Amino acid sequence: MTISKLARELELVKLTSGEYEDKKIASCYISDMLSRVLGGCTTNGVLITVQTSLNMVAVAVMTEAACVILPEGLSISDSVTEKADEEGLAIFSSQETAFTLATKIASLL
Repeated sequence: MTISKLARELELVKLTSGEYEDKKIASCYISDMLSRVLGGCTTNGVLITVQTSLNMVAVAVMTEAACVILPEGLSISDSVTEKADEEGLAIFSSQETAFTLATKIASLL
């Protein structure tokens, strides 16, 4: 399962406009506490979080997350979009809850 295929399957809305590597997804991690994400999100994992700050981008990049999904229709500011684009990080949004997203991702992996 790649990022682009996941985005199609889950009907995700891409919030970033830059190019990103279409990585193969290895896992899924949910947390809104970025210190927990640092210890729990694995390389090429999908990060599901309600965090929408620049710190979320930094943590996703540090953990080498494949992409970030914001649940419940959350969006990001222009400054977060710009930083994510600079880092090659794809950020998506979904109307689904974090739980629903995670269960769907688990069934696709």
